[in-house]
Amino acid sequence: MNRRVFLPGLATALAIGLVSRFISSRIVIRGANPVSEVILAIVIGLLVNVLAPYLRPYLSAGAGFALKRLLRFGIVMLGLGLSLPAVVKAGGSSLAIIVVCVGLALLVTGWLGRAMGIADKLATLIAVGTGICGATAIVAAAPAIDANEDDVCYSIAVITVFGVLAIFLYPLIGGFLALTDAQFGTWAGIAVHETAQVVAAGFAYSDAAGKIATVVKLTRTTLLAPLVLFLATRQARRAAGSGKKINVKSMIPWFIAGFLGLALVRSVGDAVLAGSGFAAAWTSIKTGVNYVAKLFIVTAMAGVGLSCSLEVFRTAGVKPLLIGLAASVLVGGISLALILLAGI
Repeated sequence: MNRRVFLPGLATALAIGLVSRFISSRIVIRGANPVSEVILAIVIGLLVNVLAPYLRPYLSAGAGFALKRLLRFGIVMLGLGLSLPAVVKAGGSSLAIIVVCVGLALLVTGWLGRAMGIADKLATLIAVGTGICGATAIVAAAPAIDANEDDVCYSIAVITVFGVLAIFLYPLIGGFLALTDAQFGTWAGIAVHETAQVVAAGFAYSDAAGKIATVVKLTRTTLLAPLVLFLATRQARRAAGSGKKINVKSMIPWFIAGFLGLALVRSVGDAVLAGSGFAAAWTSIKTGVNYVAKLFIVTAMAGVGLSCSLEVFRTAGVKPLLIGLAASVLVGGISLALILLAGI
């Protein structure tokens, strides 16, 4: 690729990503940052797209590079932030409930999408964003099902609406039902979409609930890799059924394999290096990789905004919002019922 072609768009996406991270870090409520840098990057990218359409031809190549290349490397590096033993130890009790809710989200949104005439890929992304971890899950799943930028943009908009509402509504509902800190923290960690929103809702209830919500959300994020693998396999089978040629390698997205590989490296590194002379260096490596991973992802989201066509919002209409509402209410209601039944 000619550097002169993609550098303007890549530099613009990176600048938007840095600005988004700065703004997000400056918005603090109860010690948390409830406004996701990912969402800010998409919004700012959209504003540039709308207010300066004459720049689009110069930015499109670089925005596409950020979306298709940086995103995958960012997802791989996120694996170093995931300690598998810590997740199993701290959030294992909620794993069964999480699996049930994710499965129901996929089934119900898929059925509603078909019933309402919504494109299957858009409905699937809404389900993934609702069930796993909001925008990050959506952008990770999109390549596995060959979804385009418009599907990504609209599905992120849908889950953001209900995730923001949850920050304010969940603590009120929890107080009305007199939920314990453990119950509310588990509920928020399972049912609220974005990590930033989970933290905000949890700590709005109590400090204890906020800590529990964060751990449960981390456990929930571990399902991202197997879910993307499942979606990629399903997409390949559908392609086979329609007579299209299958690329076997695409059934196992390399970036998900890399994500799991670095998660394993993190787990082994923590076990081997903890308490050794390399402990401080290992911590610095994890911190640095995590920063770069998030910067890559937020830059990719700026690329989504720069590439997204607003026409998709007019064409799709209100139906995806209704599906998002149904999925959010379903996951919230079922997860709370299971938490109460389990006696958490």
